[in-house]
Amino acid sequence: MPDAFDTFFARVMQGTDITTQQALARVLGVNRSAITQAKNRDAIPQKWILRLSRVFGLSPDWLEYGRGTPRPAPLAQALAAAAHGAVSAPSQTVTGHARPAGTVPGRAATLRPGMTGTHHVDLPSAVHMVPKVRARLSAGGGSFEVQAMPVGGQPFAHAWLARKGTPSAMVLMDVVGDSMEPEIRDGDTVLVDRATEDLRYGQVYAVGLEDAVLVKRVMRTPDGLALVSDNPAYSPIRVRGDELEQFRVIGRVVWLCRELG
Repeated sequence: MPDAFDTFFARVMQGTDITTQQALARVLGVNRSAITQAKNRDAIPQKWILRLSRVFGLSPDWLEYGRGTPRPAPLAQALAAAAHGAVSAPSQTVTGHARPAGTVPGRAATLRPGMTGTHHVDLPSAVHMVPKVRARLSAGGGSFEVQAMPVGGQPFAHAWLARKGTPSAMVLMDVVGDSMEPEIRDGDTVLVDRATEDLRYGQVYAVGLEDAVLVKRVMRTPDGLALVSDNPAYSPIRVRGDELEQFRVIGRVVWLCRELG
């Protein structure tokens, strides 16, 4: 049987920057009362385990039963390298131009989130190392490069990140394509908060649609959603009916940076 709620919550605090039950509810996307009910029943819903595992890169067995380590050894080593500014592998490059608006590539591509920088090496407590992952978001018609392996890291003030979302759930990703210009340009790097899956319509999200990974504004329509580009040369991508089952929110884009020159 899983450990009691208090033991589970102690592991959550150990493996993430969550320190209150209210913060836990926010990350899980549930009301505060749901946390109280789980504590009273002394039972943790399985979907909570899976949600925390996916957002923070934690081992489900460790979260639920306390078995093993919080994170697999290869991931912990990669994060340590990122904290030192080391590059574990060369970043892939995207060749060719953005696909025409409205097209979705058919090649399988699975984003594996969870590569976050909760644990740091030799960093002040006020500094949080956000890993940069190899996934490249397409501001066009879709991206094949969605293997979320850390290739480096960037230090940020923890307090600044906390004002924007959940620091331990944030990753940096590169953007390819021009469909979000002038707001987001080809080659920009965006900061994605993967703890914010609840949609705020009109804001920019990293999303998955079938086998594509995109950065778009998400708008509500009478029959579903529209993934809208800032560049008027690109038509909205309509998501409705059965297509909604293939739609997933990776996280909200909360900041971007751009190299000048």
